[in-house]
Amino acid sequence: MLTRYTGMTAKKQSYLFTFGFVLTVLGMGLTDLWLPMVVGAILMAALMVESWVRVAHIIPLHKELRSLQQQLDKLQHENRSQE
Repeated sequence: MLTRYTGMTAKKQSYLFTFGFVLTVLGMGLTDLWLPMVVGAILMAALMVESWVRVAHIIPLHKELRSLQQQLDKLQHENRSQE
C-alpha cells in the first residue's frame, strides 16, 4: 500500500498502525474534528488490515515458498548427480 519503512519489522509496523487506529478512533469520540478524524480512521484501518494480513499470511507464505524452492533445488541436484 505505502512504501515500507525498513527500520521496523512487519510485526512492529502492525502494532504501530493498530495503535494509531485506536488513537484516531479515540480522537473521533473526544473532539469535534469529525471529518479529518474519519478520513484518518479509514486510512489507519486500511494500513492496519494490510499490515496484519502481511504478517499473518504473506510473510509465512514467502518463507514456505523459499523452503520449497530449496528442497526442489536439492532434489534436482541429486537427480543430476545420479544420472
